[in-house]
Amino acid sequence: MIKLEQLAGVVLCGGKSRRMGQEKYRLVVLGETLLQRICRIVQPEVSRILIVAAVDQQIPQSESNIEVLRDEIRDAGPLAGISQALTYLQTTEDAPAAAFVTSCDVPLLKPELIRLLRNQLTEEFDAVVVRDSNFAYPLCAIYRIAAAATAARLITSGQHRAAALSENLRTCWVPLDMIRNVDQNLDSLLNCNTPEDYEHVKQALL
Repeated sequence: MIKLEQLAGVVLCGGKSRRMGQEKYRLVVLGETLLQRICRIVQPEVSRILIVAAVDQQIPQSESNIEVLRDEIRDAGPLAGISQALTYLQTTEDAPAAAFVTSCDVPLLKPELIRLLRNQLTEEFDAVVVRDSNFAYPLCAIYRIAAAATAARLITSGQHRAAALSENLRTCWVPLDMIRNVDQNLDSLLNCNTPEDYEHVKQALL
C-alpha cells in the first residue's frame, strides 16, 4: 500500500470519440463537462492530476495541481498516453511513486475504487488492474512510475494495446467481486462511448 501523497492521477482524453460523434471530454452532465467531473472525483484521492490531451483539444485552465500534457504521437492510443504520462512524472519534482490512470469518459467513477486499488499496491507489484475473467481494464488501474520503461519498450516494438502493459508487469489483478464491495453495480467501469451511453449516464445521475 502507498500513501495518498505518493499517488498521482492521470486522465486520458485524447481519443477521437468516433462512436459518440463529438468530443466526449466536452459533454456536459449536471453542469460540468465529463473532464471536469472526472478531475473533481479523482482530485481528493491523489496528490496531483495530469491530463493527457490531443494537441488540438481546448483544455480550460484549472487548478494549480492539474497539469496538461499534449500527445507526442498523434492518434497513437492510450498506451502511448500512459507511457508519456509516466515518463513525464518521473522527471518532476517530488515525483510520485505511482499513478492512477483513467479516462475522461467514466462519469460514474467512485472514489472508493481508487482507494481500493491503492491499498492493493504492495512492494511485490508494479501495477494493480481490474480484470473480469480474461478481460482487463487498463484504464482503471494503478501503475508504478517505473513502469514507464516497459511502456516505452512496448511502443517501440510496435505494440499499441493498453492491456499489454499490465501483461508485462508484476500485476495484481483485482476481480469484479472485490470491486463490488465498493461499487455494487460496477458503475465505475461504464464508459460513455455512444449517445445512448450518454443518455444513460444523465438518467442515472438524476
